[in-house]
Amino acid sequence: MPSEGKPESLARRGVVRASGGPLRDVKVELGVVFVLVLGVYFLTLGLDLGRWQELAAVAGAAVLGALWVVLRTRREARRLREANR
Repeated sequence: MPSEGKPESLARRGVVRASGGPLRDVKVELGVVFVLVLGVYFLTLGLDLGRWQELAAVAGAAVLGALWVVLRTRREARRLREANR
């Protein structure tokens, strides 16, 4: 039993630092692309467009954003591979 006047101390852990890893910049760009595609979606809701035009706008933005993220990821992976040689 613990003594009455002395509080128990908890075990302490080391400090954990979340650096985001080697592809941190690509993760940030993925978030930006997601927000931009969401913005295009909300923009199409406010415009008086046909259903297919709304779909084309959102799908086009999503495809362009995905292409950007894929190209950036490949470029960063290539750069990291070259740096580790």
